[in-house]
Amino acid sequence: MTAIIVAACAAFAADFPGQTAVVADTLSATGRPVELHENVETRFPDGELCIDLPAEAAGRTVVLCQSVTGDHASPDQAIMSLLAAARCYREHGAGRIVAVIPHLAYARHDRHVPGQRRPVMAALLADLAAAAGITELVTLASGAQDLLTGLFAGTGTRLTFLPVHEIHLEVLAELVEPGTVLVAPDGGAGEHVRTLAAALGLPALVADKRRLGPERVEVTLHGADDALDGLRHAVIVDDLITSAATVETVCAALRGWAADARIDVVATHLRLTAGGTQRLARLRERRILHRVRTTDSGGRRTALDGLTSTPAVPRMAQALAERLTQDRTPAHGPNGRALNDYALKDPA
Repeated sequence: MTAIIVAACAAFAADFPGQTAVVADTLSATGRPVELHENVETRFPDGELCIDLPAEAAGRTVVLCQSVTGDHASPDQAIMSLLAAARCYREHGAGRIVAVIPHLAYARHDRHVPGQRRPVMAALLADLAAAAGITELVTLASGAQDLLTGLFAGTGTRLTFLPVHEIHLEVLAELVEPGTVLVAPDGGAGEHVRTLAAALGLPALVADKRRLGPERVEVTLHGADDALDGLRHAVIVDDLITSAATVETVCAALRGWAADARIDVVATHLRLTAGGTQRLARLRERRILHRVRTTDSGGRRTALDGLTSTPAVPRMAQALAERLTQDRTPAHGPNGRALNDYALKDPA
């Protein structure tokens, strides 16, 4: 049976120490032999990127782990390292190349905005991933999943969002108490929050958000009147927090209905700016915000009182093991050819 190669770029190894081995151990539990390639990336003396494979890759499935939103590399540097590593594996005969990225950079750059002349960076990322030979890019669910998946469709790289429903249910089980109300901070999160609320037998509120600037938003709460009238404890459930402006505004709206309401936040991804950290710390100091629960998918270590993180990589590894066991479809490149066709051939 052909071995699976589990490889890690430098940023992943730094942002998620020890987790490359976790991925390898999880995949080996399926009965497939696994070969571990740690830190395939170095630098030439002049600073240019150097990818050097420690062993042959011909015909093998490669699981390539990278962190593109963490503390140890800028998103652009981390993406370039990922692309170069994938291209190297492809050129040296790898079959399927699955990139595992806990949180996808540029996911918010998914469409043109009226009045702005900016590129759709998520579409560029999709094109680059296909050119590098990445068969599938696996990441944790985020907002605008349908739109992002559509940008990757037809490029030769399949974008797969692993669901966070079970993670959120487990976290919420520790937070929920009699009288808890779940709150979606915008319409995009509405369906997910309603699904969670139905599973837990809780009422749900959905905020109608209007963005007034980069860090200014306006919200109006919609939902059952009895949930608002009897509000004592609310849990805001979001996909991503950066500036925390939305969290701050939703907290203000909730406190407008119930001045003593206790508020918790559950988020999939946390990529706080300096201002975002200050906002959440200020909400904690004023005893408006009680607890913040998130995954560690962003690859950043945030010092914030009341913050607890759930490890993302072990769950992603388990989901990936199930996918690789079930999905045996051939891997193809952007021109429809098997990825092995792109491998460099030794001179005759």
